[in-house]
Amino acid sequence: MQKLRHTSKRLNLRLLCSALLLVLFVCCSSMALAASQVDISQPEPTISVPLSDWNKLKERLMIADASIENSTKSLKQADSLTVTQATELKELRVINSERAKALTELREINEKQGQELAKASNKITEQEQSLTLASNSLDELKNEIKNNRRTEQRLRRQRDTWAAGGVIGFLIGAAGAIR
Repeated sequence: MQKLRHTSKRLNLRLLCSALLLVLFVCCSSMALAASQVDISQPEPTISVPLSDWNKLKERLMIADASIENSTKSLKQADSLTVTQATELKELRVINSERAKALTELREINEKQGQELAKASNKITEQEQSLTLASNSLDELKNEIKNNRRTEQRLRRQRDTWAAGGVIGFLIGAAGAIR
């Protein structure tokens, strides 16, 4: 920010010096034009100025020339800085364009990944449902197996009971026959 103020002050100083030179140039031009319109045979008019005033005027003119030269240097520096900034701006635009393309590609990849995640989520849901059905079927099979074992045990007990009853009946019948 301080550089900008300093540059602005320099620019204002340059503009002021340029305006002074322009006024001086116009005055000199009009004097030269007036002098060219005057008959050549007439002697050129001269102005008598005291030496101290002449020295002051000469010193001020040298200061103005130095100021104009400094302003010119600063203007050249500002111009080169502007050219450099324009080049950098073009480079930044190219980089920005490349990044925008990369961002678009990343968004497309992100969308594809989102779609694949949705598909995977659907498959997981389907697999969960299949596993739930399989688990329910397995539970039913376990219950049927338990029921079948109970039935087998009951039938075995009944068979064993009938067999024991038959043996006892046979023994009673054989004992009754023996008696």
